[in-house]
Amino acid sequence: DISDDTIYEVLASLNLTTFLQQQTKGLNTILKPEGKQMAYTISKKIILARALVKQPKLLILENPLDHFDKDEAKILIDLLANPKCPWSLVVVSNNGFWEEKCNKQIVLKNGVIINKQ
Repeated sequence: DISDDTIYEVLASLNLTTFLQQQTKGLNTILKPEGKQMAYTISKKIILARALVKQPKLLILENPLDHFDKDEAKILIDLLANPKCPWSLVVVSNNGFWEEKCNKQIVLKNGVIINKQ
């Protein structure tokens, strides 16, 4: 079971509090499939929130912030790559901000590892 406090903390960390407050039914709001009728970045944050509230041991993300502006992407990368987080993080992305925060990087070309750091 996930407490409401945990849900609100995760939503706040992803800057979704305003979005939630705008929903007349709050946490009981039914969202359209595939995030229709909302901003793409909001739907991506909701997907992230659903994963984060479960405190996973492993978080695998593919281009998770590809449509976010730079400042917001930096904030979210700081959150997701924080060493205090309980998960190991695997990210597939061309966004250079990840390189600053991840302690290992593997570069693939045509499915072959060409560089490890």
